[in-house]
Amino acid sequence: MRRRMRRRLVVGGVVLLAVGATATKMSPSEVQQVEQHTGMKAEDLSEEQLDAAMEELGIEGQEPTDQEIAMLEAEEDKAAGQDAAGATPGQQAPAQQSDVITQLERLGALKAQGLLTEEEFAEQKAKLLGG
Repeated sequence: MRRRMRRRLVVGGVVLLAVGATATKMSPSEVQQVEQHTGMKAEDLSEEQLDAAMEELGIEGQEPTDQEIAMLEAEEDKAAGQDAAGATPGQQAPAQQSDVITQLERLGALKAQGLLTEEEFAEQKAKLLGG
């Protein structure tokens, strides 16, 4: 069983959204529709609220790959480690997180274009995520 997370990660033009023990992959416009419909950030919704909003809006979402789940969990681990060190989520070096996300998005785009193999992508991603 997957652990409970609250995280949004943008990779290669898609949004990986972890809410509770589930994760889904949606386009940025679908996430925006959910947020406009509910009046809340998608990652702040409960699993039930997210499921209901997606159903009401006719959004199916996609199942994230194991690799994408690992990325979400790595981000959650980072946040938990920083929280344990006494930092609040708002104090977690937003510029550094933004840079890592930007680099991950670039890697995802290169992989999608066929310029990186799966192995090269995984190796570079692990370096970025400190693995």
